[in-house]
Amino acid sequence: MPEDEFAKKMATVLSPSHAIDSVELLKGRDAQLSEIRRAWHQIGRQIFIYGYRGVGKTSLAQTAAHQQQSSDQHPIRVICEENGTFTKVVHDIFCRAFPADPRILKQKLDAAVGLKVGTFSAEMRQSIEAGIPPEPKSINEAVLITKFLMSFHSAHPVIIIDEFDMLKNKSEAAKFASYIKELGDSSINVKFIFCGIGEAIDTFFATHESAYRQFHTVKLERLDFDPRLEIIKSASEALNIFIDKTTALRIARVSDGFPHFIHLICEKLFWIIYEDSPDLKVRADHFERAINNAVSVIEPYLKKPYEKATQTYSNDCEEILWAVADDHQLQRPTKEIISSYERIMRTRGKEPLAKNTFYSRMNQMKTEARDSILIGTRSGWYEFREKMMRGYARMRATQERVELDVEHPLQKKKFQREN
Repeated sequence: MPEDEFAKKMATVLSPSHAIDSVELLKGRDAQLSEIRRAWHQIGRQIFIYGYRGVGKTSLAQTAAHQQQSSDQHPIRVICEENGTFTKVVHDIFCRAFPADPRILKQKLDAAVGLKVGTFSAEMRQSIEAGIPPEPKSINEAVLITKFLMSFHSAHPVIIIDEFDMLKNKSEAAKFASYIKELGDSSINVKFIFCGIGEAIDTFFATHESAYRQFHTVKLERLDFDPRLEIIKSASEALNIFIDKTTALRIARVSDGFPHFIHLICEKLFWIIYEDSPDLKVRADHFERAINNAVSVIEPYLKKPYEKATQTYSNDCEEILWAVADDHQLQRPTKEIISSYERIMRTRGKEPLAKNTFYSRMNQMKTEARDSILIGTRSGWYEFREKMMRGYARMRATQERVELDVEHPLQKKKFQREN
């Protein structure tokens, strides 16, 4: 198969660099898609998808949006920024909803499309007629403009507000709750999907408790084991690549259930097989090479804090991070972490740190000097602050040929813990 053809076909079955928007590629999320579809049958009901960074919130949102959005337009998607405001985000929505030809807007204004033209201020009308999306000066104006624009955007418009957790100002976040409530109470024909990490939804509903009535919340977890294998199987079969069961299991395990890692490792592995194996069969060293390639291009927001925490004058912290990642539980007690750490050091033929030094290193990794890579959840318990870092740590251990324990609760443990 020519390289261009191989690359194009791989781009249709793997998406390590962009979010998915089709049911065919979205694995393991059928239940959530059904939840969203049924929730939207209620007038005024909107969706809030939350979960750890990297679990595929945007992919689920885009796929659900494309299912609901009518074919006369594409869903609108905007992202929040750290210094963003309600007005800025809503204005971004208006910019994407505006038609390219401003004459369409003038015709709609003249026809009133069910709105009283007088409800628009002279400034708003002038802006709309000039083809310039107006900036709402209040929530009421935002609702009014939304109703006007959605009336001709499409038959069933869907709007995604992504990275909602980036909006740090609580008072600005609270305005969205009032905005959504008013849209629902006015029966305006538009569906919204908000995406954010878990803390974002707590903040959102804490500022406007009645907003719960307008939202169906979807908690997104890491991918279960079978969907991970399904991604690998469907992608490899589409490219006529043979992946043995052991290699597929190793990819599924090291990915830690984060879809991005599965897609990235598969991409690197498939290119190695394409270049190395005329019969397109995986060879013994291909997996390790794919892991090395994947680690070398991983996102800076994972690599930089990891290396900041581990590349110190003593260089004795990396095995500690691997020990924290050596189980399916996200939170681990110190006793279990020490047991994992001592086993890892034995397999590497290295002397473990003394207990006092070990405890000191663990505490150091909670400090800003080590980018707070670990957090203490309760007395004597630790977890990665950024949950995707756990998967990255497992990949780094695999890169060094260090085998960690299984990371799924239904799998049989490889190693017996010491008491």
